[in-house]
Amino acid sequence: MLNKFMDYAKSFALARVLMTAIELDVFRILDQEPLSRADLKQRLAIADTPIADALIDVLLAFDFLAEKDSRLRLLPLGASVFPVYESIKSWNKEMQLFYDSLGDLTEILKSGRHQDSVLSDYWAYKKVPERKNLRLSSVDDYSTVMEASQVQLSQVIVEHYDFSVHEHIIDFGGGYGGLGIALAQTYTHLRITIADLPAVCEGANARIDEAGLGERVECVPVDFLSDDLPITQADAIMFVRVLHDWNDDEVAGLLGKTHALLRKPGVALVVEPMTDDTAKPDPGSVLSSLMLPLFGGRRRSVQQHISLLHSAGYARTDWRDCGLSIYKMVVAHI
Repeated sequence: MLNKFMDYAKSFALARVLMTAIELDVFRILDQEPLSRADLKQRLAIADTPIADALIDVLLAFDFLAEKDSRLRLLPLGASVFPVYESIKSWNKEMQLFYDSLGDLTEILKSGRHQDSVLSDYWAYKKVPERKNLRLSSVDDYSTVMEASQVQLSQVIVEHYDFSVHEHIIDFGGGYGGLGIALAQTYTHLRITIADLPAVCEGANARIDEAGLGERVECVPVDFLSDDLPITQADAIMFVRVLHDWNDDEVAGLLGKTHALLRKPGVALVVEPMTDDTAKPDPGSVLSSLMLPLFGGRRRSVQQHISLLHSAGYARTDWRDCGLSIYKMVVAHI
């Protein structure tokens, strides 16, 4: 039992090794051909040092790689990352800030000042009242990460919900427009309005123009938490990886004010990693949920989302798994 405890205590090192391996493209390189340790280090442009061998040894011990005839080979566990490789690679900076913030976890717990973590500065849009005056350079790092990690999620959202029944959709916090563009390309009748901060809309509109979708997709610059919403009514609204960024009072206010934008029969879609109160907690979900409170957010269960939606005036809800990790979709009807 003690050994298991110690293994858990040291698992932060495995997480850092894996993110470093992704950053260096270890798995992609070995997917092309087996290499000796010396050749791999040369391809990675890293020094031939004991720490380099120790990193390789960790990947071997946890069955990401195998070593046979002095050649390192990629195993199925290592190759399993390829479908979401770019998304995970884009998280490297975010993960490093997460690790750094957890280094102060004891002080954060004692002081209660969770938003003083080094991670909180990364989410520039959390700063009030500055967020409406942010420049594109201030939000680009975060928005680019979200855009890269959104690709696969956008695909599964399209697969798990029939958007053909709608005409106009408002995507709150839609970032650089990855999902909105994907929907407009799939459903050629749809009109998409993205609501996000002015600096984010600057980046989004550039991508919309590049896609040639300016007639049906637009980004409206707005602080949707504090501003009146200068958006015409729609028959569907979406919150994709948005609500978990905010506390319960902020979410309740946002759901209430956006409910008024829906015409009957309208729906609200909430998509993000969610727990299920009726099921055993997933260890990975519990660990990742540590990140959200460090900048004032919260990981919620399906049932908690449903309660918030009912309080905002939605009459009926249902939910489904999205087939991607612990992502779930709650559909609320007015």
